[in-house]
Amino acid sequence: MTAQIIEFPMDRVRKPVTQRAVRSIQPYRNEVQIRLSVKIARLVILSGLVFGALSLVFLSVSSGLSPAQANSETNTSTKANFAYVTVMSGETLWTLAERYSTNQDPRDFIANLVALNNLENTDLTPGMQLALPLN
Repeated sequence: MTAQIIEFPMDRVRKPVTQRAVRSIQPYRNEVQIRLSVKIARLVILSGLVFGALSLVFLSVSSGLSPAQANSETNTSTKANFAYVTVMSGETLWTLAERYSTNQDPRDFIANLVALNNLENTDLTPGMQLALPLN
């Protein structure tokens, strides 16, 4: 048996690694630059979420303090102390006081009527429902 020499083509041989080639082989950096528009969008979304959460907290707290809810939670003993009447055309607070006040000064009846119905002025419109004090 004789030794046989095999010729190997030189184009298949790896070239020595240079400094330039080492830089290109290094793995891609994970630090991706975030665009300014993405940062602004994230800031807007975050501030919207914070504002929404704070407004929900404020609304839930303030809903417990509303005067309409406080008036609707009256007990049944006070509900029995007044009756409802529908205002007809041409009626005034004075005519209602003359008709429904018994053994009471009409001015006191009107004052109670205004306080009970939270009226801001003395103007009545036809069809308006008013609570009348019965005492």
